[in-house]
Amino acid sequence: MRKILLATTAVVATAVLGIADASAQQAPTVRVGGYFRFNYAFTDQDQGAGASRSTTSLGKSDFASDAEIHVIVEGKAANGISYGATIEVQTDQNRAAYSTSTINGGSFTGAAPAGQLSANQAVATKTALDTDEMYVWVSSPTAGQLRFGDEDGVVLGALANGFITNFGTGGVDGDAWDNVVGSNYRPAFIAGGYLNDSTKIVYTSPQFFGFDFGASFGFNDGEGEDSGCEIFGTNCDRAGSYAYGSARRKNEVQAALRYRGSFAGVGLAATAGFIGSDATKNTNVAPATPVGSANGLAVGVFGLQATAYGATVGANYAIGQSNAGLSLLQDGVDDRALNNLFVGASYTIQALTIGANANWQTSAGNVNNPAARKDQIWSVGANYALAPGLALVAEYTSGSTKEAGVDRGQGVGNKTEANVFITGIRMAF
Repeated sequence: MRKILLATTAVVATAVLGIADASAQQAPTVRVGGYFRFNYAFTDQDQGAGASRSTTSLGKSDFASDAEIHVIVEGKAANGISYGATIEVQTDQNRAAYSTSTINGGSFTGAAPAGQLSANQAVATKTALDTDEMYVWVSSPTAGQLRFGDEDGVVLGALANGFITNFGTGGVDGDAWDNVVGSNYRPAFIAGGYLNDSTKIVYTSPQFFGFDFGASFGFNDGEGEDSGCEIFGTNCDRAGSYAYGSARRKNEVQAALRYRGSFAGVGLAATAGFIGSDATKNTNVAPATPVGSANGLAVGVFGLQATAYGATVGANYAIGQSNAGLSLLQDGVDDRALNNLFVGASYTIQALTIGANANWQTSAGNVNNPAARKDQIWSVGANYALAPGLALVAEYTSGSTKEAGVDRGQGVGNKTEANVFITGIRMAF
């Protein structure tokens, strides 16, 4: 596999950037990086008496650990062209969900009754390994860089701007949500986004007079090899239509322009970007369900950031055709725009960094409900460097989701809230 990868890299580089013969290249070097973190978390969240919770309750204290291993390959040609690859392996997979075929002889279709757990829970471990980002890259000082693989796009990845997350575990984009039951609290729009690391091509330019730009393209929202197509169905990457399932993105395009400069000791950065896509078509013709397809994404994103004397402040604003979490809106049912504002600030003095950030969002939410969905999250935190790569962290995060007339899935009506305090230690290497 390694020989195939290097051969492919050489062919692409020669065709795109005019690299000299492969025999002139230096052999690539391989290094291993990553991180490990251990947290104590105290979590207080809404929990109603819904059917799935009538016989259970949640504790408040827990320990949690997480790790990623990064394999980083870097090489350089005699003419100055660089190339390499990055593969990130993470402990990110939870146990399998309940299987209806193993509960009550297959007759049960809701949440598992008390004491009747699925046999599938013994199949997948709590900490199975999978891949996060993985890509190969070719870079020229005068022509820019190309990346091929599973990677964030330019708007919420390579050229992202205004997201201040360098304190604690990241604030609203940190580890708090690993301790919260349910998905309703997670940030709906943040650096890295909810677009996932779909397989794509990414280009970023060199800097000209303070400006650089980039673009990315992916055919669909799948990632990895053969994702979703082993058994053809609504989740197949290459499916152009769906029935009774969920719409998927296709032909995702991102583009961004960034400026970076320094004025009187103040570093400034500003970014303007666009995220767009098509959507698979709905072929459901059942009389009880309206026929309709989803709209693709069309979102503008604007970021601004300033740094001086150890302090950094930033903001990022997004608006456009999207639902919460950069998901798709149904055509002809709801066309309310996404509005998302992120603000943050941090200050570093010697080994200590303190900071705060917040995120406010309004979106359509449930498309059959006239009320808007409102998400609000804020966080304060700090980290202290004990040694190179080793730090103590502390953080408090509070988040809520509200949509009048919609049960948020916690059995407590139209609003849910979670509050998480974290302290721990992390090692980056």
